[in-house]
Amino acid sequence: MLALSTAAPQTVVPQASAYDTYYRRLFADVPQAEEIFRGSGVRQRHMAWDPRTAYADGFPSIGPRMRAWEEHVLAMSRRTVGAVLDEAAPGELRDRVGTLVFGSCTGYAGPTPDIWLAKEFRLRQDLRRTFVGHMGCNAAFNVLKTAFDALAARPGDLALAGSAEVCSVHHRPEITAEQAVVNALFGDAGAMTLLAADDGGPGPVFLGTHTETHTETTHAMSWHIEDTAFRMTLSPYVPFYLAESIEPFVKRLLAPHGLDVGDVRHWGVHPGGPKIIDFVGERLDLTPEQLAPSRAVLADHGNCSSATILLILDRILREARPAPGEHAVLMAFGPGLTMESALVRF
Repeated sequence: MLALSTAAPQTVVPQASAYDTYYRRLFADVPQAEEIFRGSGVRQRHMAWDPRTAYADGFPSIGPRMRAWEEHVLAMSRRTVGAVLDEAAPGELRDRVGTLVFGSCTGYAGPTPDIWLAKEFRLRQDLRRTFVGHMGCNAAFNVLKTAFDALAARPGDLALAGSAEVCSVHHRPEITAEQAVVNALFGDAGAMTLLAADDGGPGPVFLGTHTETHTETTHAMSWHIEDTAFRMTLSPYVPFYLAESIEPFVKRLLAPHGLDVGDVRHWGVHPGGPKIIDFVGERLDLTPEQLAPSRAVLADHGNCSSATILLILDRILREARPAPGEHAVLMAFGPGLTMESALVRF
């Protein structure tokens, strides 16, 4: 990984203020709503649509939401693509960018965002582009794996790979405890990486990935388009399903590289909610320090769907400052129930 950049909308929404001034009234008929918001692990979120103002006069139809998604996905991605290109691919080196893979599950439009980004940054006309849509919180791994395949086929190229999500445009008038959980967790963010084939130099280097889909739990998580907005369902049993599977799942990622859980210093656990971090940490016997990047991203950004795991990797790089040769495991979970992971060497 040659470069990594993250971005978020400028509007910061404090969790306590949002609950007291908006959500308390909205979820007045949900007895556990305050407990849900207070116990979410979220301190603040960056949101393109601040719920305290965006929904003050009602709930827009799907059209305005999709236009807002396109506007804000492009705004965040201009920042992240520009940053990684300026950092690692100035001048003529940009001509080596032969692949762009972009993911988002919070909206649709054509031309897709990757086309606009390629145009604005004057990337090659023969650029290979892939848009990964509607795969949920684990989509960044599908984005990265597509880029890895492209680099394996054309090792002289560079690849841009990232995502952006605007979850805030999908607030809906459904007054249930399940939707209170969704409204308490999700925020907006984007991230972009610039990748090259490994030349044996310093890290971060992605050594491998591992995927499992547990189709017996397909009912546990869903994401559908409805008349007013996208609707997410999230079973409270998801942390329990993950806890049952996480240890053998991680072992299958690490075994081909001769590693075990105890050999991994750094961990990025997608914060689908605080219980997921708790349960995964307990099953893998991780320390509070190892879980700190995941908890910090949840506190500062909420769950930003596919962008979240790259926010956590950025936090590990900036704050944990891994030593050369140390390893990290990154993991995220989405509909299916799908479990994705990657092994990184710094």
